[in-house]
Amino acid sequence: MNKFVKKYSGIALLWLIAVLAAVLFLPNIGSLEAEKGQTKIPANMQSQVATNMQKHWGHHISNTRQVVLVYNNGEQPITKAQQQRIDQRIRHLEKNSDHYGIKSVTSITNTPVAKKQLLSKDKSTEIVQLNVSKRDSVETMNQKLKSGGKVSGVRSYVTGADVLNDDMRLSMVDGIKKTEIIATIFILIVLIIVFRSPIVPLVSLLTVGVSFIVSLSVVMNLVKYFNFPLSNFTQVFIVVVLFGIGTDYNILLYDQFKENLANGMDRVKATVSARKLAGRTILDSGISVLIGFAALGLANFSVYRSGFAVAVGVIVLLLVLLTLNPFFMSVLGAKMYWPNKNLAEQAQNSQLWGWLSKRSVQFAVPAVIVVLAVLLPIISFGNGNLSYDSAVELSNNVPSKQGLNVVEKHFSKGTAEPSTIYIKSDHSLKNQADLMKIDQVTNQLRSRKDVATVASVTQPSGQPIKQLYLNDQLQTLTGKMNQAGQGLQQIQAGGNGQGFNADQLKAIGESAQSIGQKLQTIQATAGNQMTGDQVVAAMQQKATAMGSPLNQAQLQIIGGALQQAQASQSNVSGQLNGIASDTQNIGNNAQALGEQLKALQSQTEKAQQGLSQISGGVGQANNYLASVQGSAAGQTFFIPEQVMNSDQFKQAVNNYLSGNEKTTKITMVLNQNPSSAKAMKTVNDIQNQVEQNLKGSDLDKATVAVNGQSALISDTQTIASGDFFRTAVIMLIGILVALIFVTRSILQPLYIEGTLLLAYFASLTVTHWISSLVLGHSMLTWNTPFFAFIMIIALGVDYSIFLMRKYQTVSGANPAERIIESSKFIGVVVLSAALILGGTFAALMPSGVLTLIQVAIAVIVGLLILVIILPILMSAAVKLTYPDPQKAAEAAEGE
Repeated sequence: MNKFVKKYSGIALLWLIAVLAAVLFLPNIGSLEAEKGQTKIPANMQSQVATNMQKHWGHHISNTRQVVLVYNNGEQPITKAQQQRIDQRIRHLEKNSDHYGIKSVTSITNTPVAKKQLLSKDKSTEIVQLNVSKRDSVETMNQKLKSGGKVSGVRSYVTGADVLNDDMRLSMVDGIKKTEIIATIFILIVLIIVFRSPIVPLVSLLTVGVSFIVSLSVVMNLVKYFNFPLSNFTQVFIVVVLFGIGTDYNILLYDQFKENLANGMDRVKATVSARKLAGRTILDSGISVLIGFAALGLANFSVYRSGFAVAVGVIVLLLVLLTLNPFFMSVLGAKMYWPNKNLAEQAQNSQLWGWLSKRSVQFAVPAVIVVLAVLLPIISFGNGNLSYDSAVELSNNVPSKQGLNVVEKHFSKGTAEPSTIYIKSDHSLKNQADLMKIDQVTNQLRSRKDVATVASVTQPSGQPIKQLYLNDQLQTLTGKMNQAGQGLQQIQAGGNGQGFNADQLKAIGESAQSIGQKLQTIQATAGNQMTGDQVVAAMQQKATAMGSPLNQAQLQIIGGALQQAQASQSNVSGQLNGIASDTQNIGNNAQALGEQLKALQSQTEKAQQGLSQISGGVGQANNYLASVQGSAAGQTFFIPEQVMNSDQFKQAVNNYLSGNEKTTKITMVLNQNPSSAKAMKTVNDIQNQVEQNLKGSDLDKATVAVNGQSALISDTQTIASGDFFRTAVIMLIGILVALIFVTRSILQPLYIEGTLLLAYFASLTVTHWISSLVLGHSMLTWNTPFFAFIMIIALGVDYSIFLMRKYQTVSGANPAERIIESSKFIGVVVLSAALILGGTFAALMPSGVLTLIQVAIAVIVGLLILVIILPILMSAAVKLTYPDPQKAAEAAEGE
């Protein structure tokens, strides 16, 4: 066996071992993409600062995902029976929170104050907000919640930013599978048509397939072990680039090999010659593509930097094509082109490129003017507005997208993807001054027309708590002061109606004294009367004088009666004496009391005057407080100490203050699509507004950051737009340098890059038109321009190198004739390569992912424009740059 064949047989064996090892050690791509493939924003951007605060939040919800369960009954209100089933399902989730990884649940059942935010106005749709641990992957979490949260008889969905992004990743995976199948079939068909043989397409696909498997395994292991940049687009672009340019390079190599065989070379010499001639062009083109994608490694943005993986794939591709192809070529020889035997008959030239090149040489300046006159107006109609809405990437058949559509239809558009403002201080925020400032910020946000709802620690239900404002507290106070004023008026009125007459009381005292004196006189008189014995003796004397003396018995009866009467009289006399004494005391006391009451009356008059002044002061104070109540000052937040430490307020503290109480959050729902340009501007304005509102307060030095979909895409726009320009400049400079070495010229590389840029900008405008008219999307996705730029510039430069390399090999002294001849020959290769590359990108369209569809359209349109203007502009440039030697000689002779 020939040494050459033995050598490359060994190399083929090594590649076989490499493929087996690549398959054996290939990591789980899905897990890597889910774990490390998400868009990464620099840590100093506001969304990431906020995310870091959320990670250290505490209350067992640190580092969690926000997920929304959506329950919908069509256009009809949720029935009582359906609500019972929903409540039962929520209780099931809470009871089995460990299984689902649920850290908190907010529903109309456990948070009645949030009912307005969780139940739509037409009562047809209810949402449940979950904080779910990041213990499981998003895909696993989604599957669990779909099963655990499903309610019979009600449409149930699981949605949220993380779920939507993961579903886009899964759509990418499905799209890649479709792309691989479609691209393989398409390449087989085109290569069979070009080479009229089934063998060449199989060999080409085999070599490109080897490079794809090996490079994919290398990239994924770099991601796994060395944190190599990765995104959802990495694998799909490795597929289309390697299959696209790999097939192009193979066409160039196989075409040269066929030409060598047709010229009578044996298979080994034909292989060596083809590898030398075509191999040099392949290396030049491959290095230019490699430089283009390697420049992405200098990008700051993770999505752009992940394109560096394609550069790794290009390195592997070049190694495979230039080492494995020689094995098949040297072994098969002419059999590669079976069933064709007369290979010379297959030699073809491109009539299109030959005609375009010839006319451009003849009319160089008009040719350039025509191209510019056609393309510049198209470019001028370009629309610079881009869509950052990741949801548009998904088909409406995806459940998470359906859930999002339901929420946007029945709630505010931002309900499913709310924004959260985090305010981090260096001290506890659980105090009157800071809570008042937080409440002030909350009210100011609510007053914005672009904000639908706002909730904070002072307004957990999304509405101000009336009892915590001075106007409500003053209303209670003024009511009590009104009662006090009325009581004072009653006392004052009673005092005014009860005056004292001390003179009458003095007269009463004098009368009482007089009565006492008279009683004492009566008593004294009664004391001077005869005794009972004296009365009996007198009666006996009178009776004897009359001749009828009293007998002894009569004397005894009269004497006994007189003794009893005398005893009674003596008792009455004693009582009269006591009454007289008491009456005199009453008189004395009455006079003294009269004097005291007279003095008291004077004091009472002074007290009435004081009461009148107090009543007037209470009235004035009440009027002042009433005016304060009705003024702006009445809107001031004030929370009493006992309320601040109450169990009722503790719920709000747990929800809106971090575990150490140094960070608070304010959740808000925008009236706009969270992924729109308006929403991005809104969150930036809000962050600036909150920072300004905190100036001059105890929170002057607090860190303010906004998290959520709007903030994330705002940061994405900021870094992506800046990185796009920077990366594009680096890429163009790198390719320019490579072209200078390839073409050994300074002007030709400038012509080539100018041609590529014209094709790129025109393709964007056309893609925008097609997207609007056919796809129904009026804007390009934010990453379409970048990926289209990379593909059109990096891949389009291949065709320029093909042409200029052929130009260098064509013999002849006349540059114009050489470029025409080169265009005729290489046109077939370029048109075939462009067809295959365009078809490979067309295989992205069934993926259903809008970015991939738009990139595919842009690349196809760009290639179509390029294959038309490349022979025109490069031929005209050669004509204008290099003078005709014959005419130059004639001019020299004339001189």
